Amino acid sequence: MIDPVRFKKILVSLLKVLILVELVSALGSGFSGSGWGRFGLDLIVAGVLYLMWERLAAVVETKKEEFRRKMESTPQAIGLLDALAFSLLWTDRIYENVPKDRLRLIVISYTLITLGLVAAFLKIGSGLMPLVVSGALVLGAVNLVTWVISLEREEKESLQTELKLAHDVQVSLMPKADPSIAGFDIAGASIPAANVGGDLFDYARLGGGADGEVFGISVFDVSGKGMQAAMSAVFTCGAIASEAAQTSSPAEMLTRLNRSIFVHSRRGHFVAFLLGAIDGERRTLTFANAGQTKPLLRTSAGLRWLEPPGVRFPLGMKEDSVYEQCTLSLQRGDIVFMLTDGFTEAMNLQEEVFGSERIENIVRNGDISSLSSREIIDRLVASVRSYAGEAPQHDDMTIVVVKAL
Repeated sequence: MIDPVRFKKILVSLLKVLILVELVSALGSGFSGSGWGRFGLDLIVAGVLYLMWERLAAVVETKKEEFRRKMESTPQAIGLLDALAFSLLWTDRIYENVPKDRLRLIVISYTLITLGLVAAFLKIGSGLMPLVVSGALVLGAVNLVTWVISLEREEKESLQTELKLAHDVQVSLMPKADPSIAGFDIAGASIPAANVGGDLFDYARLGGGADGEVFGISVFDVSGKGMQAAMSAVFTCGAIASEAAQTSSPAEMLTRLNRSIFVHSRRGHFVAFLLGAIDGERRTLTFANAGQTKPLLRTSAGLRWLEPPGVRFPLGMKEDSVYEQCTLSLQRGDIVFMLTDGFTEAMNLQEEVFGSERIENIVRNGDISSLSSREIIDRLVASVRSYAGEAPQHDDMTIVVVKAL
């Protein structure tokens, strides 16, 4: 199939040839004594078109992104000149977004427009017939393009519906309130990106669920986007609930989860998983990490990123992965941050990432000792959003903060 961009270039070249033929014919008419009026008019029209093109090119090149955003966000306010400039000077970008199975319709549209121009130029028939033929061909081309647009619109609306449903599924899987654990202040939050990823956090009593036993905190990121990620998250949450009743060891739980996810998920599907277990009586935090962002610990002695020994493969990557865990004592005022890479990899309009250092600066230098875990989360989220500015959120941001009281 002919590439529409290349085909358009061919049509533009053909149009240039037709204009050249017209100028030569007008020049011949002048020399034959029929008058130079036609040639002069052709030169004026050609000059105006040339000057207009140069002006349009200059305007659009200086405000290309502004034109694109205007076309995408408020099409009802687009003027004729803006639309003409955008359509002519953004040709390659426009066709990048057309699905391959629709490209042939665009090619046919160009063919019909070309035939319309030829019919008008050759004056097929007499009277109004050339105008009727040309108009019918151009109208057919416009109708085809309109149909392509309507199909894309319908599919886009269907995708938006799917994303909304996936978002609702994702939100329904997460806790609706902060847990109440004696000696600890715990809060969590997840801010989904527009395309809905697979970030979630959850709480569970480990080893049977009786009060006073180990309290589990999971922060995980399922590979994929949209409904696929949402369904994978449903499966993962179900597996967590099943395994939580079997053991209070984070390392053992991740090892068991890994086998289940490897067996029941398609190849290439992974889950980055961080699991922490709080023992309220001993005031300890035991955690194991399967490819998730390392937790950050703030104590009176400073900051450090926590990394347990052993493998760090995400769940579902290797069937025989055996995870290990690390235990630390929590003193009054210690704060643990369990977060996904949506925080560290958030970008501004210049595509500069927020980074781990900015997280560290907020945690180290910010006066957060007197804040609750919920207030600390709000401050971190506000800092990331302030840094990103108008840049879109590319990934989910999920965090759980544990503060020892």
